[in-house]
Amino acid sequence: MIYVYLNQKDRQIGSVKITGHADSTTETLDLVCAEVSAVSVGILNAIDTLCEGSCLIQMESGFVSIEVQSNSDTLQIILKTLVIQLETIINTNKKYIKMIRREV
Repeated sequence: MIYVYLNQKDRQIGSVKITGHADSTTETLDLVCAEVSAVSVGILNAIDTLCEGSCLIQMESGFVSIEVQSNSDTLQIILKTLVIQLETIINTNKKYIKMIRREV
């Protein structure tokens, strides 16, 4: 199961953590993991290009962490795009991915 942990305060995203593997099929055919990985890498590239130095970022197999250090409207748009993309994946794969939102 993939878990997405989203921490927000006053509608501003403060951090996103994505952990786990979907294990929806065999390892070579796990399309849910591939979808989440593609979305995550694209968003991390956008943050690095458009908001360089604004977040602490970690990425390993089965793990992505984004922690906001310097907020901006552009960064929030990028992070909200990530959430929308992940929600789209969740809508068709509820058995393999879950989002947990926290107001902090």
